[in-house]
Amino acid sequence: MSKQIGLLKILKEQFTFGFTGRVNALLGKNDQYLGAVFQKEGQIIHSEYQGIAGKKALYKMIFDDIDGEKELKFLIEPEIISTNLQTFEYTFDQLYERTQKRYPLYERTKKYRPPDSLRLEVNSSFISDGEETLPEEFDILCKVVESSQVGAIYLKSKLYDYEITEYLVTLRKKKALKVIGPR
Repeated sequence: MSKQIGLLKILKEQFTFGFTGRVNALLGKNDQYLGAVFQKEGQIIHSEYQGIAGKKALYKMIFDDIDGEKELKFLIEPEIISTNLQTFEYTFDQLYERTQKRYPLYERTKKYRPPDSLRLEVNSSFISDGEETLPEEFDILCKVVESSQVGAIYLKSKLYDYEITEYLVTLRKKKALKVIGPR
């Protein structure tokens, strides 16, 4: 089967035409709906993908498409888009520029991402010793306390996946986290 047209190319074409509607992301093997990118007059205004929304969903969808590990296909669907749906606004050029900056970071950290089924725990001595943390590290520690499973941490954190991976590695090196095994 030939490779489908990539998401970035589709978004660029739709931006050029001032498209209003959604570009649905489907799993190639069975057409299961995974998410969508919403455009209004060509501007990219919202995205949903695999249970997450906003810019994080948009970049995850783009990176999954670029990686090609999941065979994705895209279906363009014109429709009226409510202004209530808008969570951000990108031109295609803004999106492309940010993707070029973020993808290498994502690619570099991808191999360090722990399995979703792994469970983590905050090391109590790290907290009682009053160790310094960055705000992003603190966010990750809070997510670990809320849900020890790695997959849930990635889903619930507002940080991008590559940032979560980076901070999990940093916190592990600081001995702030303990691995307590798979679920």
